[in-house]
Amino acid sequence: MTVSLQAAVSACLFVSLLVFAAILWLAALFAIPFTLAIPVGLLVAAVVGVVGISYFCSRQQRIIDCLTDGIRSFKDQDFSVQITHFESIEMSDLILEYNRLSTTLKKQRHATSQRELLLDTILQVSPVSILLLNQFDQVVYANDKAGKLLNKKSLSGLVLHHAIANADPKLQTILLQKESGFVTFQANDEKQSYYFSRQSITLNHQPHVLLMCQNLSSEMSRQEVGLWKNAIRLISHELNNSLAPISSLTNSANTIVERSAEEQNHALIQLLPEMLATINRRTENLSEFVAKYSEFARLPAPNITEQPLQPILDTVGKLYDFTLLASLPVKCAFFDPIQVEQVLINLVKNAHESGSKIDEIGVKLLVDYQRLIVVVVDRGVGMEEEKLANAVLPFFSTKPSGTGVGLSICNEVAIAHGGQLKLFNRKKGGLMVQFDLPLVAPKA
Repeated sequence: MTVSLQAAVSACLFVSLLVFAAILWLAALFAIPFTLAIPVGLLVAAVVGVVGISYFCSRQQRIIDCLTDGIRSFKDQDFSVQITHFESIEMSDLILEYNRLSTTLKKQRHATSQRELLLDTILQVSPVSILLLNQFDQVVYANDKAGKLLNKKSLSGLVLHHAIANADPKLQTILLQKESGFVTFQANDEKQSYYFSRQSITLNHQPHVLLMCQNLSSEMSRQEVGLWKNAIRLISHELNNSLAPISSLTNSANTIVERSAEEQNHALIQLLPEMLATINRRTENLSEFVAKYSEFARLPAPNITEQPLQPILDTVGKLYDFTLLASLPVKCAFFDPIQVEQVLINLVKNAHESGSKIDEIGVKLLVDYQRLIVVVVDRGVGMEEEKLANAVLPFFSTKPSGTGVGLSICNEVAIAHGGQLKLFNRKKGGLMVQFDLPLVAPKA
């Protein structure tokens, strides 16, 4: 039977009074003096009341102890403790809410466990090697792919420099540099290419580092084969375009010489200068074509020194018109003036060839931390997304007569200056091309 604590205390007090009255009645019945009966009656009544109240309070304390044990079990991620039997009106709502909370947390933990199991399964079969490091550079999590990459079966708990002890030295270098990057090296007589990504995250209110490594060897091999095929196609096409007319004109010239010698026909001989001029033009075109590829292959390391920006812009402006969209944020930066000047000339020239109006071709310089961002914009036809992604690859060209080395050389120059050439289509049409240069002297 469920009884409230207040009713139980009232009942105990009532019983105590009855006991006191009974003792006084017995004292009167047996002629016991009241001076003795009253103290004894009060003492017995008090004992009965205290025992009764203690009994009912102990029931409440048992319920409180159960709730305390249940809440403590929450800290240990144990949500199985339920209070199934209780006889307390005051505690009934609290116990009911506790049981509901316990059930809810148990269901949530089960759902979370299922999601974690699914996520772990996905990470374990992922082709990307994944390492999670805590603030002390200890491995908190590693998937199977990471173990194979670093040649260790168990990585959890190891400090990073111990975890990578069996890996290739070049992999160790880029991991210890604590930077994202691309690394290529030779292993087992095969070319290996990896991309590393390093990100700082917060997990359980503590800083962690997530390292991801993707093996791009097969993809890079396919890209290289495709690029070489494209290069061979371009070179073959250009050679055929030049050699075919040269061969034809040479045969015709030989025929003319033979016939003129036999027939004394000076009119035929007069055709020779034009044929030779055509052969010369085709030879010059072929030489220029080969020179462009040679330039890409022999691009020298930049001589990076502090240089003023205005002379570069003035030189480019004399060759191709453009609008300077904002005043220069700085007067100088660190770069190779010859290479950067050529990059700007190529980019502004491309903007002129994009179909854009001249007054909509602009150059803007911005400062971002310790880098100078150089932006060239136009309102031309822009570029398809697929072509945009491959625009800086060697031998890839969007122009029918292009060699595919112009933007590649620009990108190589940008990379040599610690940046990268980036291309974006503009929302209202046209293209935006940007690269960045250092504002401080690069470390030797």
